Amino acid sequence: MLCAVLVLIALGWIVTGLRADSGELHEAPVVLVGPDVVTAPLVKQVNAVPGRPFSAGAVDDPAEAAELLAGGEVVAALELDLSGTQDQLRLATAHRPALARAIRAEVSRIEKTRGRTVAFVSSTDQHEARSFSPLTFATALAGFLLVCVVSLVWGPLAPTLPRLLARLTALAALAMGAGLSGWLLAAPLPAGERMLLGSVLAATVIAAGALTFACEVIGGLPGLLLAAAVIVAGPVPLLLAGDRLLLTDPWSTGSGWTIAGAAESLSWAAVGDAHPGIAQPLVTIVGSALLGLVVLVATRWLVRGVVAPEGAHLSVGRWRGSLGAVLVSATCLTVLVTAVTSALHGQTVPRPLPSLASTTQCVPSGPVEDVDDLNRITRLRAEPALQGGDVGVSAALGDGRSIWMFGDTLRDKDLPGAGFVRNSMLLVEPDCLRVVLPESGGAIIPDRDEGVGYWPMSVTSLDKPGYALVVVAAQRVRTTDSEDAFGFEALGPAIAQFVVPDGGVPQLIAVTDIGADDADTRRPMWGAAAAVSGEWLYLYGTAREPDPPLGTGFALHVARVAPDQVADPDRWTYWDGTAWTKRAATSSELIPATDGVSQTLSVFERDGRWYAFSKSDEFLGDDLVFWTSSSPTGPFRAQPPVGTLPSGVAAGELRYMPLAHPDILEEPGSVIVSYSRNSTDLGAVLRDPLLYRPKFIRVDLPDR
Repeated sequence: MLCAVLVLIALGWIVTGLRADSGELHEAPVVLVGPDVVTAPLVKQVNAVPGRPFSAGAVDDPAEAAELLAGGEVVAALELDLSGTQDQLRLATAHRPALARAIRAEVSRIEKTRGRTVAFVSSTDQHEARSFSPLTFATALAGFLLVCVVSLVWGPLAPTLPRLLARLTALAALAMGAGLSGWLLAAPLPAGERMLLGSVLAATVIAAGALTFACEVIGGLPGLLLAAAVIVAGPVPLLLAGDRLLLTDPWSTGSGWTIAGAAESLSWAAVGDAHPGIAQPLVTIVGSALLGLVVLVATRWLVRGVVAPEGAHLSVGRWRGSLGAVLVSATCLTVLVTAVTSALHGQTVPRPLPSLASTTQCVPSGPVEDVDDLNRITRLRAEPALQGGDVGVSAALGDGRSIWMFGDTLRDKDLPGAGFVRNSMLLVEPDCLRVVLPESGGAIIPDRDEGVGYWPMSVTSLDKPGYALVVVAAQRVRTTDSEDAFGFEALGPAIAQFVVPDGGVPQLIAVTDIGADDADTRRPMWGAAAAVSGEWLYLYGTAREPDPPLGTGFALHVARVAPDQVADPDRWTYWDGTAWTKRAATSSELIPATDGVSQTLSVFERDGRWYAFSKSDEFLGDDLVFWTSSSPTGPFRAQPPVGTLPSGVAAGELRYMPLAHPDILEEPGSVIVSYSRNSTDLGAVLRDPLLYRPKFIRVDLPDR
């Protein structure tokens, strides 16, 4: 019974190990190289990939990444190219073929979903075909089989001192042969490394053989089967996978404590390739050898009298036949179960991310010198990828261009992603407009699962050396009634981050949902407006009581965070009326909901004064109003209306969401404002998308 249990345990280890060996990475340590603001969200994203192929960290210095590679602390370093779309992947262990292939495949797959490519760089390509796993496994197996042969011929115990010495001599001879084989196989390496490798293989034979002797002496057949489970079955998953990082735990950790697994680690260290530590494999090899030898020698005086009394002979014939039957049965069962599990194995595929490495053709826009030119541009029909859209928030880029984000966008019926998409992006160059498209032709910030999409609310840009970091605050929305223009619910805010190389195409690096899905309007919709001032990014949120009377506006709140940390909500703080606090629930109202702002608005600073601009009392209000303050935290005071913007529902023409653009055609004492237009007749919009375009006006800033 005990023998059967041991065999089943060994088979279970091998079979489940095979199931764990998918040829895919499991928490392989890698480092991303680039500015923290870019790598921080990417690290979170990489570590969240299903199956967690990588355990990612980040540094901003390529030299530091090189040190981590040389020290064996990471297996790969991915240097991000912020001026183009080709990143560089450096492999510390490219000489391990299975691991190198898996790293390349996984990185290429993730990069491809972003429309990017990878250049592979390795300083160890000359060792590309080498693998120590088969060699160390064969060496450990040889030590085990030697003991099996000796036991089958002479029995499990050494009844005389000459027999004991003969066993040790045979083990030593096999060890010398393994060491010589290692010396010959490592011929291209320096003499010192060849000698170390040979020593490791010799020690592996001694450790495996001595441990097998000890297990058999103490436990007989069950002991021999236990040795088989530990020495032979234990490292099989590692042998088949090719590297420990291609196994999940406990096989990854467990195989490292086997004699063959420990010998593999010592072999890499012996030939000069970095390894994160040799203490554990040394303990495994030396400890197994010492334990086995001590037990083997001690049986001559301590164990022999217990197992086989003086003058008696231990019969081994009975278990010789049993051993053969067990081995044949175990082999057949292993082959059968391995075939089944291999057939059932499915590959884990990470969730695709959008590719942003493309723009549409340039649409000539002509010079822009005044509001009339802006409105002339909105009547252009040449771009089928952006026939119409609302919202229209903008930010200036450091390279002289500007970036615009639109909400629900109508694309031409002949394009991929035809019809309405939740959001879109436009790059405005001098005399030229370019729509940025993902490969799918869908939303530039892709929809989430369960039909949840993202409506942009504000956009800010931070200049960096060679690129701009663009932060888009959006609200995530779910449609509740496709026949009703107001048939949707807002579930909470989100932050999308783009890297825009100077003169290049925007690249989406992360989308972070802020908070759990919750349609409670009392929770501020952070990012309804945003502004950068000094070292802070201010994110304004709008909130109001559920089911308010028609015409009620939203209250205004504010949070702040260092721009580079905007994707980490734990770094946000909230103004409670007197100080900044970590608790969002204590944020105070800068503007009350009575006669309040629209859900999406603009807040900006000019000449040391802060302005909040919105349509008073949300959609059904008429007045365009500035609220002013000397501080980003208020208090904000409403000023007399600077114009009117009737909703137009009665006439079927909708006018809503006025937004300020302080960076466009800047003039003292005034600001450019856009508002969204739409029609209550969807068919009319489909026939003439110009009905679904923004309109621009200039309004005066209040004197106080």
